[in-house]
Amino acid sequence: DVEWLLLEAARAGAPAWPLEPAPRRQCTLHAQPVPRPAPSAAGALPAALSATQIEALRECPYRFHARAVLRLEEAAELELALAKRDYGSWLHLVLQRFHAVRAAARAAGAPAVADDVRLQQAAGEASAALQLDEAGLLPFRASFEAFAPAYLRWLERREALGWHWQAGELDASAAPAALAPTRLRGRIDRIDGAADGRRQLIDYKTGSVVGLRRKVREPFEDTQLAVYAALLAGTAPLEAGYLALDDREAPLEVAHADVQRSAEALVAGLASELERLRAGAPLHALGEGEVCAHCEARGLCRRDHWPASAPAADAQLA
Repeated sequence: DVEWLLLEAARAGAPAWPLEPAPRRQCTLHAQPVPRPAPSAAGALPAALSATQIEALRECPYRFHARAVLRLEEAAELELALAKRDYGSWLHLVLQRFHAVRAAARAAGAPAVADDVRLQQAAGEASAALQLDEAGLLPFRASFEAFAPAYLRWLERREALGWHWQAGELDASAAPAALAPTRLRGRIDRIDGAADGRRQLIDYKTGSVVGLRRKVREPFEDTQLAVYAALLAGTAPLEAGYLALDDREAPLEVAHADVQRSAEALVAGLASELERLRAGAPLHALGEGEVCAHCEARGLCRRDHWPASAPAADAQLA
């Protein structure tokens, strides 16, 4: 803008403007690292906690503060191409529709429909319900075409062992006395039942089988299935596991051994931690590990501006 004004002034024959260098002041700035945040949420804890929120508390208390106390969420990015997350949501809905319609038809004595036909119908209905672009879904549909017959073979073997689908996409809540007044809440992908009264909760996963096996190798470290088991505590003998849907050999079962014991341990540890937090204990930012490298709250806790020698706070929830 200034150059344009000078040019116009010259064209109009106006006297040249005096040009002088702008005065510069120099000053010395000293680095002022930001201390690790450690907020308190004594009077602001959520009334109900999900498995995802409890996982955040175990990974980094400050991440829990950002997610569950401040209720902050990343802004959704507008993406034209379908992502792996979209495929996971679609496949969850496909299996839910397939099993719900199949179970209802059998209960009503409706004419038999081949499972492969019904599964393809569920796939089309799920695409319409989620308003997914069929062209964008094409690469995932190719994976599904290989997955579908493998899933039906797995289902046939499973039903031969006496298991049958009972419910899916089940919203559940529980109020363990040890956590009062805090409740647990969650959405369970699937519950299967057996003739002898056993129940098995299943969580569908489209991630790495290696990662799932790592999660259950130390059962007390697996938060999600333990929380779901706590939601169903006392209903019947309970088993739990992940069902990998996106592996080359899918579906693959990854069992969580003795999930009821894991649920009891998690509730006990969470009760102790909530008592501390209600008393004003700080929610430290840990700033360590792989979780920190990919944490959406990293800019909020200012991890990259901490002093290099800042001591790490210990996680409290076992």
